[in-house]
Amino acid sequence: MPVYIRKRTLNIQSPSEKDWSKTEEEDFFLQDPDQALDCLPQPYRMIVKIVNRIFDQSWESVQAREEHREAERLKKKNIAYQPTDDIKQFDGRANCIASTGTGRYIFVGLTNGLVVFSTPSYIRICGWEAAEVEISIISACQVPDQSYLIGTVDNMGTARLFYFYVDHISLIKAINELEDISKRTICMKLGFSQGGDYAGVLLQGGGESWLEVYRLPKDSWLKELDQSQVARPQHKGPEGQGDENPETVGSVETKVTPPALIMKIKSPRPLTGSHFKTASEALQKTDESNVIGSGHNHVISAHQWEHQEAVFYATFKKYLDARNAEPTEEKKPSEAVFYFLLPGKILQMGSDGKSLTGMPNAIGVHWNDRHNLYQYLLVRPHKEKSDSEPKPEVVWPCAAPIICSAASSCTSYLALGCEDGTITIWDIKYSGSPLAVVALPEGCHMQDIYFLENSNINTNQMQFPSIPARPKVQILAWCTSGSLYLIMAAWGKETNIILLRDSSKTPDELISAVIPVPTLPNTVLLISREGQVELLDSAEQEVVCQFDVPISHMVATPWQPVFALDPVNLCLYLRGDQRLPPDTPAHASDVPCSIFCFSFEGLSFMETFLKKQESIEAPLKLFLWDRRCELIFQNRLQSQVERCKQLPDCWEQLQKCAKAKRHRN
Repeated sequence: MPVYIRKRTLNIQSPSEKDWSKTEEEDFFLQDPDQALDCLPQPYRMIVKIVNRIFDQSWESVQAREEHREAERLKKKNIAYQPTDDIKQFDGRANCIASTGTGRYIFVGLTNGLVVFSTPSYIRICGWEAAEVEISIISACQVPDQSYLIGTVDNMGTARLFYFYVDHISLIKAINELEDISKRTICMKLGFSQGGDYAGVLLQGGGESWLEVYRLPKDSWLKELDQSQVARPQHKGPEGQGDENPETVGSVETKVTPPALIMKIKSPRPLTGSHFKTASEALQKTDESNVIGSGHNHVISAHQWEHQEAVFYATFKKYLDARNAEPTEEKKPSEAVFYFLLPGKILQMGSDGKSLTGMPNAIGVHWNDRHNLYQYLLVRPHKEKSDSEPKPEVVWPCAAPIICSAASSCTSYLALGCEDGTITIWDIKYSGSPLAVVALPEGCHMQDIYFLENSNINTNQMQFPSIPARPKVQILAWCTSGSLYLIMAAWGKETNIILLRDSSKTPDELISAVIPVPTLPNTVLLISREGQVELLDSAEQEVVCQFDVPISHMVATPWQPVFALDPVNLCLYLRGDQRLPPDTPAHASDVPCSIFCFSFEGLSFMETFLKKQESIEAPLKLFLWDRRCELIFQNRLQSQVERCKQLPDCWEQLQKCAKAKRHRN
């Protein structure tokens, strides 16, 4: 492929504004020819003055109203609620908390293991202890028959998989635990699919990072653990009333069927020079010629690459030297963000029962500071070798590196936030096309994005992939400056961007955590670095209330708070550390801590949100395949008029393209 390279470098001209003469505004107005031509004769000149005066008076009135509204907002004191309960029945420090979708249990990661509590009584059910194992990350997922999968990552980067069943925790497998420290890998992230059929583990080691995807035999585990429970002796009390004390399990793995590794996804290789001579040769090397877009199958040689880089450096030498003079951090291996996706328009599944049970069929992966989003099928073709590197089924290239992303709970929509401040919302289940492309205001750098959704409707969409008449999504964009934006996008309508929280003026006012509440429509919990917890109503753009820990305690590590939200019981769990006297020296691990529970039930604002919940469209019922086909056919008939109107425009564009092509030939 020919590459055109300039023979001489371009010289960047210095700005000329500094040579302007400092003149008065009136003299400068007379010297500007455009301004001189804009001078209107009478009586139009008087009309312009009157219009400008009306505009100035209107703007002053708007500013006065905004100042009055801001003053009223500052005068208004939000209702502060105290915790309804607290949990202290654990030894050590609580590093992380996880809640499940059933609302029956909460799982707490400690400095010496983990413990399970029942809700709403908060009685300790059982625990797992291991010396010098400090749990730092915990996640839980419900599986059938009231059992749960628990994934943990300790401070040494070791990932462990547990099974909680019949008030007993069983250690299934330590995924990356090795005796040789030099070959040890570190787990950065662990996540389950909805239903617990698959698990993804992000590992790093030797300067590289990769993602391992496991298939979990949860049905086999249930049978095997049930048999071991029968054989295990029970600790009876003096009167035979059951367990005398909550059970604590050691660090011995339970002998069950191990999880099966189905794929190992490595981080993308950097782009280098190609050894292909022609484009057809590069295309033939692509497997089945169906995935083009990752950028590796090109015909740019290494010499052309180096020559182009040298020209670029020579052109912008002074700018690059100034950037290289700044101290740079050590380059870390790239990390991946992954989502387990249900069958949709992009990667479909056959018309069997699996598409109705909510079982995922693909995994979407993107690496930080990379342009591409990859989608892999979880069921690999039989012709592929088990130890071969998996090939993506779909590659989505973006114009800028992806820095954050979010997927709706029903995996119908996927949002990608890029480095240039644009957010692309993809409809991956129904149409397979972008629902909206939004650009944040200039200077806003995204930190994370979230879907603001209704849990009742999304649960129904996971069970039955219905076709919404007008897809509508709401997204929260959290920026590094502390600002928070609400993005409302709908099919065929203009996208709206609303500023919910302005940029923070002080470091203590910066937002440290954003927690959408799916059970309450249009609500989100905000935790600031000063330890303030607020409930924000995005529809009204105002703070409903705030939650305060007792005076004797403070929010633990408010810049990285330890919390969990139970959407079923509408309860917020937040860790608080006891306040010590100023002159008392103490290590962070020695400070007594508690988990405070803030229940939303019975609060004054709940009645308003319950009325909003009733006004939202009720979930659709499950239909059989014939009824589904009928709905699809009716939807197609309703859009026939619009499609017929678009046909003449399409034919006209095709004719213009054909004429232009004939003229070129």
